[in-house]
Amino acid sequence: MKATASENRKRQPLQTPRPTKRKALPKRIENVVWARAAGRCQYAGCNKLLIGDQISGAANANTAYIGHIVADSPDGPRGDPIRSPLLAHDPDNLMLVCDVHHRVFDREMVAEHPEEVLTAMKRRHEARIRTVTAIDEDFGSHIIRYAARIGTNESPVAKGDLKWAMIPDRYPFDDGWIDLDLATLDLPDHDPDFWRTHVRNLRSGFAEKVRGRMERQEIRRLAVFGLAPIPLLFELGRLISDIATAEVRQLLRSPKGWKWDPDGRPIEFDVKRPSRTDGPVALKLEVSAPIADDRIVSVLGAGAAIWSIAAGGAHNDIMRRPIDLAEFARLFRSTLDEIKYASGENCVVRIFPAVPVSVAVEAGRSWQPKAHPTLEVYDQNRKLGGFIHAHTLEHTG
Repeated sequence: MKATASENRKRQPLQTPRPTKRKALPKRIENVVWARAAGRCQYAGCNKLLIGDQISGAANANTAYIGHIVADSPDGPRGDPIRSPLLAHDPDNLMLVCDVHHRVFDREMVAEHPEEVLTAMKRRHEARIRTVTAIDEDFGSHIIRYAARIGTNESPVAKGDLKWAMIPDRYPFDDGWIDLDLATLDLPDHDPDFWRTHVRNLRSGFAEKVRGRMERQEIRRLAVFGLAPIPLLFELGRLISDIATAEVRQLLRSPKGWKWDPDGRPIEFDVKRPSRTDGPVALKLEVSAPIADDRIVSVLGAGAAIWSIAAGGAHNDIMRRPIDLAEFARLFRSTLDEIKYASGENCVVRIFPAVPVSVAVEAGRSWQPKAHPTLEVYDQNRKLGGFIHAHTLEHTG
């Protein structure tokens, strides 16, 4: 006797229902996700480029995953019965990530990665990409890094710090890093050869790496980051001069970094003129700190004609805005013109500086060898008992 159809169905083993196959993301949605992420992992702190593989040498290998913030199924990580199907193909709900971080937030540490945490990561990454890619090509700069020993301290100028200080107003060319770094020169600043050796090396490095390229117009814009003894920064500024388009930066102490502070307090400068002009001429630059006249007299004698450009409330973190640096440069030029008029064409101006590094570079740039007096730049040296003559910017006119 043949079994009925219903009996045959009863004898067959139970079949496990096949899971619903996930629908592939439309190509146009993938393209949006890739574009917003600029091909980099959006997990906070990663930023790994997801194109190419160094080990295999496959330059165009795609190593990316597109993960869901709210899972595309209700039972997935951060899934929701109503929102999951609605957001399954929404670019705002999709993150471009590397394999490691895809596993982290979708398998290994789901509880530690709620929706709001991943959404914040995605938004920060995409905001940064928009900012960086919005910079016009004409705002590219070549960067001069100049670091030399200050006393017994080294002065590193890290590339990463400089790059992010420039963005979004400027950006560094990939091949635009020019290092004039003398930090490894083991010579104390009280050694008689210190200034001569440093100046010679700075000039030869500048001639080799910068001057010719400026003359050939391969370098059109410079960003200058310097941490070095003040007389050397005067010389760096002189080498760059005001002919080149250059932006001189200042290392701020608080918060520490090279980015200008748009909310910084304006600086009020005051030019003080001497009552007599027949003695040796001194110009105090009192921007970081005041300089007592008796320190000048101990070097030049009681008959010195002491001029001053002073900042109100001078302190060592005062230079925070480029507009104040530009105003100092203007005052420096006009004061040199006044001194030449008062003391004659052939006078020598002894510079006694207490200034931020950017002011020293800008002063060197502002000095015009055919129009301004010769400058003798002094430096405070504790081991030698006070201000000593360090470097001369020669008058050639």
